[in-house]
Amino acid sequence: MVLRGPGLGDFYSLDGEELVLGSDPFRADIVVRDVEVAPRHASIFREPGSYAYVVRGLSSGEKIVVNDKLLQDSGQRFLRDGDRISLGDSVLEFSQGDPVKAQFHEALNHLINRDYLTGLLAKKRFDEEFEHCLSATTAEGKPLSVLMADIDNLKKINDQHGHLLGEFVVGAVGRIISELHTEGGRLATRFGGDEYQTLLPNLAKEEALTVAKEVRRRVEEYAFMHEGTLANPTLSVGVAAYPEDGATRKALTHAADEALYRAKRAGGNHVSD
Repeated sequence: MVLRGPGLGDFYSLDGEELVLGSDPFRADIVVRDVEVAPRHASIFREPGSYAYVVRGLSSGEKIVVNDKLLQDSGQRFLRDGDRISLGDSVLEFSQGDPVKAQFHEALNHLINRDYLTGLLAKKRFDEEFEHCLSATTAEGKPLSVLMADIDNLKKINDQHGHLLGEFVVGAVGRIISELHTEGGRLATRFGGDEYQTLLPNLAKEEALTVAKEVRRRVEEYAFMHEGTLANPTLSVGVAAYPEDGATRKALTHAADEALYRAKRAGGNHVSD
């Protein structure tokens, strides 16, 4: 769990044989967003034939501190429950064999970094991830796309059936979006009210349009049933892509928002770029 630094509250489960810690979201399993952390800085792995875990450096000259003790270049150390690993300005705590503490860490992470209604990333955390992913995309010359989506008829649903149903719809749409953002480093947030923003690393505009159309279709076809009342919201989506529509988070967000307005002006339940 991240105790200090960017990603505060992040909780990672060591399910595999080895996890790489680093600053590159395309090459690291545990992304430590810190300017002093190398793209592949260190790894934590399970000692073959045992349940013991080890932390080691992946290249010379990279600083790794465990409980205030500096590891030598490419050195390694067995980890014990409660050990703290420092990479740059970030501090991570290693926990083992304590399901109660694991549940606490997971609940804390959700409270800090997730939107209470949709389960999507909290806006502040999403913006941090956006900036970090854009930096990596720029450095490696890869594509990246951004979606802005908005529920077309939420006011009508609120007026006819009440705000509790409207709140249910906002949460359910967020979960539909989440289902399409579980791989490839894709991220999503509730931008505000009934508007959503998503980030699609490694996808050019044409590929992002395919994702946007699928999100729109799923919302249109989903039965939003809550306490015996059925709602039929639709979704409009705008698409923008790096670098042709902008090179900064602000510019890409603005371009995707303008595309969203074009989709709205086309009558809603539409995708535009």
